[in-house]
Amino acid sequence: MTHADAPSNDALHAAFGQDLATDWVPDAVGAVDVWPSPVGGGPVALDVSRLRVPLGGRTEDVPVVPVTTRAHLHLLTERALCRHRVRPEVLAYDRVDWDYRRAFRTRQRRLRELAARADLPLVLVLDVHGLSRSLPLRTLSEAPWATAELAAALAALDRAAGRVLLPGHRWANRLAAAALGPVDTVVARLAPGRWLRWGDDWHVFVRTPAEAAEVREAVRGALAPLGLAPSVRKTRTLPVSALLDGAARGTAGDPADAWRLGLERGDVRALRYALPRAAPTPEISRGVPCAVRQWPELLPRAVEYLGRAVDAAQGRAAVRVLTADAHADPFACGRLLALAAARREVAADVPDAVLTLAYADESVALRALAARVAALTDRLRLTPDPPPRLGRWLALGAEPACWPPRLTTLL
Repeated sequence: MTHADAPSNDALHAAFGQDLATDWVPDAVGAVDVWPSPVGGGPVALDVSRLRVPLGGRTEDVPVVPVTTRAHLHLLTERALCRHRVRPEVLAYDRVDWDYRRAFRTRQRRLRELAARADLPLVLVLDVHGLSRSLPLRTLSEAPWATAELAAALAALDRAAGRVLLPGHRWANRLAAAALGPVDTVVARLAPGRWLRWGDDWHVFVRTPAEAAEVREAVRGALAPLGLAPSVRKTRTLPVSALLDGAARGTAGDPADAWRLGLERGDVRALRYALPRAAPTPEISRGVPCAVRQWPELLPRAVEYLGRAVDAAQGRAAVRVLTADAHADPFACGRLLALAAARREVAADVPDAVLTLAYADESVALRALAARVAALTDRLRLTPDPPPRLGRWLALGAEPACWPPRLTTLL
């Protein structure tokens, strides 16, 4: 592949920006040292830690790697896939300039269009069992679009993390979207124009239960050579009306109304919609701690909201409550320390015990956030020997407005 074949730096930067919106631990210095161009030279060292995160009513231990590793894998993936094209029915992570929110709205619209067809009363929902944990290294390294450089990096990641796809990483979702191409070919042959895929989630619109069974078995057969299998729990046949309350249901309107109705109905999707969009109000700020306790997966977007609300008394109080709750939860520490790292007055409210917990964590990213907050409040004694990537920021005076951590998130 020639250098001219590679995606442009502008496209890489935009895509990498979206990738950082799904980082499990916000970067303490805003990825300033990799942001200008994630097109560095050779491979980077793999420093893999583990973090327990809340995911829709359950928790999962996810691998966490430094932002420099994330940038390197992002670059190698885009170089490998620059000529690869997926089918138009694949709406997630299908190209370098893919945008999450725009694609999600397109998916909802197209699902509703297919659900409106009178000749297709059923929808077969297909999902791969544990894709990010289960996809074998060989499936990616032997793919026709794989480069030797990418294959080597994935082999190193497999040795360090025990898997080749990291959840929450754009580059990993790009590889998964490409790897499932052989299955798309089978689905397109059996249900032309009647299916969509989002990640590893197919919706296939069918006429009869027998047709659904035929597609399901064909997909099972297509997944087997990839080292994968359908999810027994998530694969099912439903009346298309079920989509209107599920994947095809849109959330829109006034964010304050969405927040209020979301709390009344226990509608987490509405709450996720409201938090990054709502103007700060005392009502929302007071309700944030209780909502996060009930639905811990809301925390990243709650912190994004509080970044706008913290100047008001209710917002500041909500941050104090959540920070106190986070004393034994490294994931919560990471999100809240990112907010504290950008505001000296918030940093002053962080208890010593939270800084000590975060700095003792195995994650370099979490230790860096703790050290940044400690530096803002003259408590570096709690975080001796700060991580090297903080050195330049400290040398420039350790100002909170200088390269602040990113609070905007898609988590």
